Amino acid sequence: MSEAFNEELAAIETTAVSYLTAFNRADAAAVIATYAADGVLMAPGRPAAVGKDTLAMVYPGVFEKVGFDMTYEIKEVVQTSADWAFVRSATKGTETIKATGDVTPATYEELFLLRKAVDGTWQIARYCTTKTSPTA
Repeated sequence: MSEAFNEELAAIETTAVSYLTAFNRADAAAVIATYAADGVLMAPGRPAAVGKDTLAMVYPGVFEKVGFDMTYEIKEVVQTSADWAFVRSATKGTETIKATGDVTPATYEELFLLRKAVDGTWQIARYCTTKTSPTA
């Protein structure tokens, strides 16, 4: 593989990692910064949230209710064209319901669809996450 290709894959992965680490520290502004202006969040049991204005309402609400202590693993990084790519990841850890203090194990599988912006940065165009059953 060429050095330029490897650099693109690294940049693509960096966007997903930036999202995952910002999410884990409940940094709504940093999470939203990883999205394209028309980015879409598809979360378990919720309608799609479309666009940064909507995302700016959704993420703070999530972080007000639930605390996350998660680790992630990047499973796959694929550039499908000059301007499109996807990243598949898995996270596991615990969620704390802030109202009760209840802590439960949690695992998720994620799929990021990324689009290259005019300025050359990779941004999340679509993000789909699904909660799975924790394994021992």
